[in-house]
Amino acid sequence: MSDIPSPCVAVCQIDRESGYCLGCWRTIAEIAGWARYDNAERLRIVGELHDRRGSAAPRQRRRNRRRTARAVD
Repeated sequence: MSDIPSPCVAVCQIDRESGYCLGCWRTIAEIAGWARYDNAERLRIVGELHDRRGSAAPRQRRRNRRRTARAVD
């Protein structure tokens, strides 16, 4: 149906405050509707993901375990 792939990174954890997945930064509605969306809607959502991640509080950001371990060493 579409050439725009899902931004899913298999880290599915919804933040209760923001309503965004901490892996891909989509809402539950966007995740559920992804297969039905046309390219224009998918591009609109993908275009918003960077801003959503950047506006998240540091506690909401997903931490890379390797990077965190290196910082402690």
